[in-house]
Amino acid sequence: MRLIYDNSGVAEVVIPTPKFLAQLTGTLEEKLIHIANKDLPTGTKYEIIADSVDLSDRTFRDAWTYTANAAIEKTSADLSDEDKLKYNQMTQEEYDDANPD
Repeated sequence: MRLIYDNSGVAEVVIPTPKFLAQLTGTLEEKLIHIANKDLPTGTKYEIIADSVDLSDRTFRDAWTYTANAAIEKTSADLSDEDKLKYNQMTQEEYDDANPD
């Protein structure tokens, strides 16, 4: 499965590596939602698409556009502070300040 989203008018596809997917817990969909939250700006609308969706025709690839399907579209959210620290999106000091004992 892959993620597809609109990046300033151009369709972008995120294909996670099997190695990274293996590090995450949960269902495949939950793992992809986590990746969307990690890699896409907060509030980005995206869809999870099957591997069977044929994206092999790269003719005019930069002209591909993303047309949302509101019935299945999701929106990326902020990661937890623990995940932000894990992915070096915040320092230990910032984490400690935001999460006092």
